[in-house]
Amino acid sequence: MKYHIDTFVLDAQARTLSTDDNCQNIRPKTLEVLLYLANRAGDIISKQELLDCIWDDVNVDDGVIFQSIREIRQLFGHSEIILNFPRKGYQFTAQLAPINAIQQEKPTGWARPSVLKYYIAAILLICLILITIMFSNEDSAEVNFDQSILVLPIKNKIPYGENDWIYLGAMEQLIAKLKGFPKSIFIYQGSYIPHLMYTAGLKRTFSSNDVTKIFNVSGATLIVEAEILGYVSDYKLVYKFHVANDVKQGVILDTSINGALDTLSKKLADFINQPLKKSEFTPINEFNDALFAEAMISYESDWHTSISFFESYLSLNPDSIIAIIYLSKLYLWDNQTDKAAALLDKSANILMEDPLEVANIQLLKGRVSAKKQDFIQALQFYQQVTNITDKHQDWFLKASVAEEQGLVYLKQNRLNKSLEAYTEALSAYQIIRSQIGINSTRLHLAEVLFLQGNIEQAKENYIKAKESIQRIKLEFLYSMLAQYKITFEN
Repeated sequence: MKYHIDTFVLDAQARTLSTDDNCQNIRPKTLEVLLYLANRAGDIISKQELLDCIWDDVNVDDGVIFQSIREIRQLFGHSEIILNFPRKGYQFTAQLAPINAIQQEKPTGWARPSVLKYYIAAILLICLILITIMFSNEDSAEVNFDQSILVLPIKNKIPYGENDWIYLGAMEQLIAKLKGFPKSIFIYQGSYIPHLMYTAGLKRTFSSNDVTKIFNVSGATLIVEAEILGYVSDYKLVYKFHVANDVKQGVILDTSINGALDTLSKKLADFINQPLKKSEFTPINEFNDALFAEAMISYESDWHTSISFFESYLSLNPDSIIAIIYLSKLYLWDNQTDKAAALLDKSANILMEDPLEVANIQLLKGRVSAKKQDFIQALQFYQQVTNITDKHQDWFLKASVAEEQGLVYLKQNRLNKSLEAYTEALSAYQIIRSQIGINSTRLHLAEVLFLQGNIEQAKENYIKAKESIQRIKLEFLYSMLAQYKITFEN
């Protein structure tokens, strides 16, 4: 069924919103929200009603509403299409009309006004029924994944040669192979693994008993642990698939490391009973370099050592975007803002084919601007990141940029915008079940709500975060929790 909304044409079946020169795709849940609001244009619809009617089959926070509202406003190109009434809900301001009921006046065959209103009502009723049927077959877990798989660095037990690359390089190769899983399977990117290990307190020599710590901080449903032993043309890969309260282990013999990893990916597919196609994903080449691996191994735990390694690596490989990204992060953590800015400026001369690399560079430029108190410039960079992640889903990146926006808005005392940004970040973190992200964002939300005078909601977010942090022992957030304790418990 097609509708007119202002100058746009909405095709509910094709899930598109079009003008004469542009056609945009709409996510299923976002379309449901759009139709629900548009069919009651002028009414103020509460967040709870939207949750009960659109997300009645999944357990989510109202962050999913913020995300859908934001997408609808972007589709139409202006925020006034949906008005926000604080503590009341949302109001759709345009009129929805079936296209087959909007015709030019004809001399014959035109329905009388008394009949026309019933005709339109009947059409709308039929459309609602069809839409309900259509969406009843949609994947109700679009904001959740069937599985989330995390591959730990692969320990190297080969007693000879230059094989330091295996620790992260073999991990990245295995991750690339797992990209052949269906989209309902979330695979953690290799670039996030060192951070998760650091926050969980895992060292390079971690044991199987340490893996439960990764479960706590990551929210992964399955963790792959492996080590490679043997000699040339006679390799042995020992693996363990960790799931809640269970471990499956085995051994793979092969004449090459790549062959052993290929077999491991197939065994994992059998273990979770999911099809695995040949992946077009290319592993990051840098992870196969021993110098880069050394830089990554000390990343976060020993900043100055890692900075030295990355600087050496970039002197040999000046066009490495991922090295620029990591070294810029280290400079920012070490308060070397000018060095970070200069390094990021060099990236402008490097051709970047991966849009997510561009997004990461823009995110870091935004952080540099924010550190320099240039909040307008920072928000412009963050908006560029958002534009990219709207087209190329990376939930960690979506969550990160939303957090950064929330922080900038908070510094500008734009509390409503800060609340919206942090709520969006929370929604993205919940999709990937990132416990650190979820609970740090809840603490941020508590602060904003407190400043708005919503003391009850602020305390509710603080208590949720506190209970979760203490229950799963998120030591990484203890100091942050202590700061908020002064406000909410004194």
